Amino acid sequence: MCECIVQQDVAEGLNALFVAAQNQSSGSAIAVADGSLHRTYEPQHSPNVIKPNMRVSAIRSRDGLLECIKVRWGWKPFWSMGTMPPMTHLPLHLVMRSKVFDRVKREGRMLIAVDGWYEACEPEQSKNSHHLSYTTSRQSAPIFLAALAQASENFNGCDGLALITHQESSTKQQRLLAFTAADAWVWLSPDLQWEQAQDLAMHMALAEPQLEHVLTSTRSLRGR
Repeated sequence: MCECIVQQDVAEGLNALFVAAQNQSSGSAIAVADGSLHRTYEPQHSPNVIKPNMRVSAIRSRDGLLECIKVRWGWKPFWSMGTMPPMTHLPLHLVMRSKVFDRVKREGRMLIAVDGWYEACEPEQSKNSHHLSYTTSRQSAPIFLAALAQASENFNGCDGLALITHQESSTKQQRLLAFTAADAWVWLSPDLQWEQAQDLAMHMALAEPQLEHVLTSTRSLRGR
């Protein structure tokens, strides 16, 4: 499972998503919210490694506008307060088919533009693995991770974000639901249904041939 993500130039990801949406939307009005590209998301000189409980830059759609907001990675829904740790990952089938998530899956679907992510080299032994593998795209372009988030106008203790996973057909393991810009914008569609989400994961999600595992790092180097 993903243990930390690398997010560098969010403006590049927002621009790529905007262009893809403009090219593929059938006449729908899509724009970028004023200031989203410049206000708080300037390119950084070194990769930004983000771990659970840290704030991540997320892209969402509101009234035809794509906008960036900051959200804590780790969601604490009110019904889990005091009984469960913050949720950092959620399986797609659970989110789309459980009524518990009805409101947040309508209003809280977001995308995280990343350069890549670190995960255990041995997924079945993630807590005991001594090394982390870095996964990135074979193309020189951002990867978009599907996410679900609660983001209130005035922050409260429940607010946070969880990355969406899906079962990979070849390995039967849960993997991050990741897309190119050309396919990612569909995830933000306000009327996305279970059947569409399932089709999205099966046919549009990035798979191993499109990804590259470029290096491994010991946990100590990642501060774990």
